[in-house]
Amino acid sequence: MRALLENENIPYQSFSRYSLGGNIVYGVDDQYVLKLFAPFDSPEFTIETEVLTQTDWTKVSIQVPEIVQRGMYDGWKYFLMTRVPGELLIDIWDELSANEKIGVAHDLGLLISQMHQLDISKYRVLENSFESWISLQKENVVKHHASTDLAPHLLEEVQDYIASFLPSSEKVLLTGEYTPFNLLMNKVNGQWKLTGLIDFADCFIGEPEYDLLGPILFSFFKEPGLTSTFLNSYGLTLDNATRLRLMQLLLLHRFSHLPNYMEGVVDMEEVQSLHKLSERFFSSG
Repeated sequence: MRALLENENIPYQSFSRYSLGGNIVYGVDDQYVLKLFAPFDSPEFTIETEVLTQTDWTKVSIQVPEIVQRGMYDGWKYFLMTRVPGELLIDIWDELSANEKIGVAHDLGLLISQMHQLDISKYRVLENSFESWISLQKENVVKHHASTDLAPHLLEEVQDYIASFLPSSEKVLLTGEYTPFNLLMNKVNGQWKLTGLIDFADCFIGEPEYDLLGPILFSFFKEPGLTSTFLNSYGLTLDNATRLRLMQLLLLHRFSHLPNYMEGVVDMEEVQSLHKLSERFFSSG
């Protein structure tokens, strides 16, 4: 790392590596972040660079990184970006009060709504073949969920459950990354508030509801009122049609792992159908 910084004429006093994330990422002087992309990850470099540089961030109510330098060193592409201040939501979630969690749900719904209203015409490298991707997911959906050790009585319902799903014609910028690992929090007037968003390497163009799954499954469904607050803030009413579509998208999601989401939740393993499971994941209570 020291050789890279010196060779690329990046001034520094100190640096340290972050432990989370799939990429190699270093903090530089508590002011900048340097993100490295292995040669085989070059699409991620191109995607994140395009999103960070071509998006009109004035239309979004939180902070995101700003790229200040980019290049290549020893076959590895990199960019140096400003550090977004704050604590990762994953690190403080259990410390939040009930009101602060409601605030996170509301603010995140609003943020995603703002992101989904962004102009996508400037993006040239983002994947924009959601319909064909969904078709491929449908073909492999049973095999995928079998690999997660989904209970047999649920697995046998999967193919029929997603059969009626048709992609929407609406296209938006999707990050797939609205998880507590990429959301930054700061104290504002003594209360924890959502203030920052990082990691845009997996962005693509597709159906809006796809982005709503991560927050619900990672953070909201286990606690009363959070999912409905989140969806209402986004602009959706949690009715039966919405619940069905979210559950279908969850089954088709590339990283879907129902047993992981169900783990540790009271009575969750006793659920006897995907319909009942959808009522637990996407509850209006």
